[in-house]
Amino acid sequence: YHQARYAFIYGFYYPALTALCALGERILNHLILDLRDHYKSSPHYKKIYGKDSFDDWDKVIGILSDWGVFQHPDVEAAFQELKALRHQSIHFNEQTYKTARDDAIHALKTLHTIISIQFGFARSQKWMIEGTKGAFFIKKEFETDPFVKVYYLPQCPLVGPYYTMAQTDEGNWLFFDWNNYEDQELTDEEFAKLHTERKQEDLTPNDVPPESKDIRVLTTIRP
Repeated sequence: YHQARYAFIYGFYYPALTALCALGERILNHLILDLRDHYKSSPHYKKIYGKDSFDDWDKVIGILSDWGVFQHPDVEAAFQELKALRHQSIHFNEQTYKTARDDAIHALKTLHTIISIQFGFARSQKWMIEGTKGAFFIKKEFETDPFVKVYYLPQCPLVGPYYTMAQTDEGNWLFFDWNNYEDQELTDEEFAKLHTERKQEDLTPNDVPPESKDIRVLTTIRP
């Protein structure tokens, strides 16, 4: 995406446009290939399980929509917009010479919508616990959601409400959390309340190495 933006900045509008369309198709392929084994009971699975790539946007968008993969209706609408740009720019069309700059801007904005909403935190995604400040947490019910399991959980440390963070010299983040939380199940709302109302004295010290055996250091994650 950044390469396509640089191409646009330098005035290479058609390369930027075609690159963005190709990237949209690559994202669709990743979504369906990465997630399909989680939907083996779906009637769609027997149609796609043996294929290595897909170029029928309508088919892929329809399947992902049926599976509930899209995190917001705007994502599906954006893929439809990008599909139209792809068809009119990749296939020969003389009008493309006149509209390449405008089409490239449209493609940049459309793909940004897809990336920021589907893979980011831009639109109060359905997996997000509401009412937390300064951080994003995954709802309990979505820990088994295929999209969340594949794309989010591998990068998410399991923390309590009083965790802290510290950055290493390499630019990675360490997460520090207590080992001695009370053994109880919290609702998402209870967790959000504890996190939002936490006091300084409750927070986990983030010294390296930890100053107590009651402190655990979680997986290092790149920002």
